[in-house]
Amino acid sequence: MYYIKIEEQKYGDLLVLKDIECRIGEGEFVAIMGESGCGKTTFLKVISGILEDYNGEVYLQGEPLHRKNSGILTRIRGERLGMIFQDFQLIDFLNVRENIKLINNSSTEGEIDRILEKLNIQELKYREIRKLSGGQRQRVAIARALAGNRRIILADEPTASLDSKASAEIMEIFKMLNEEGYTIVMITHSPQIASYAGKILYLYQGNFNTAVNLKELDQNDRLKRILDIVGRRYEESLAAQSIG
Repeated sequence: MYYIKIEEQKYGDLLVLKDIECRIGEGEFVAIMGESGCGKTTFLKVISGILEDYNGEVYLQGEPLHRKNSGILTRIRGERLGMIFQDFQLIDFLNVRENIKLINNSSTEGEIDRILEKLNIQELKYREIRKLSGGQRQRVAIARALAGNRRIILADEPTASLDSKASAEIMEIFKMLNEEGYTIVMITHSPQIASYAGKILYLYQGNFNTAVNLKELDQNDRLKRILDIVGRRYEESLAAQSIG
């Protein structure tokens, strides 16, 4: 579904991403991990078409995003990609329905009702966002991402603003969606949250030097494997700093 080859991406003189080549298959649930500031969000911006300033190639379902102009990339995001953020990016004084319709104007009331029922927030349809809890707000953000029959979800730290109970509930929703065939690419710093994914891509020194398929493991074993990866990368980082 996704083929990504990034030779380099810079902010000024700062090299953020380099020598990345990876594939993300349809229906996969992939967690992107790495230390703070390593380029995880930059990677997500590249594959969503938000960031165009890079040397490389990005194909989405065979379509070369790197050859498209900003207008076409905006249309592709609107039609195919559901974006979810840690700060929700909802409008507080609008209600749930209005927030969904704002960027999904063609969505019918029936579609909105089905999505809200799927996410167990149908009773919140006409409630203002400012009156919702953090977990409820993120469910609304997920509903907005699903509207328009989008089947690809790009999530940037979707549980970072939530407590542990709400985080677990959101991840159960992601698990359910993935079981229904949705493709999910999620940034997280949390091994616990990453353990819901079927694959880990660990970003270190600009590229994915660790890629691990966890799909055949149960969640406890996934967590152990992820903690081992994070620990080894942390030790490597400390060693590199001491040498420098």
